[in-house]
Amino acid sequence: MEEKPRRLDPATDRAAAAQLLDCLPDEVGYCPRCQGLTHRYGHGAQIICAACRAAEAAPPA
Repeated sequence: MEEKPRRLDPATDRAAAAQLLDCLPDEVGYCPRCQGLTHRYGHGAQIICAACRAAEAAPPA
């Protein structure tokens, strides 16, 4: 069973978040839906975080 992506708390250090997101600290920004951190800017950016994308793609309960 695959683990669903978790939201990165906005209080997380930018350098630590960048390591988790595999991007530069300057490319980290806030998800407009949950305000968690995501790879928001630069090449390969995803404006919506992985947790919100997974929740959107999940079948309704």
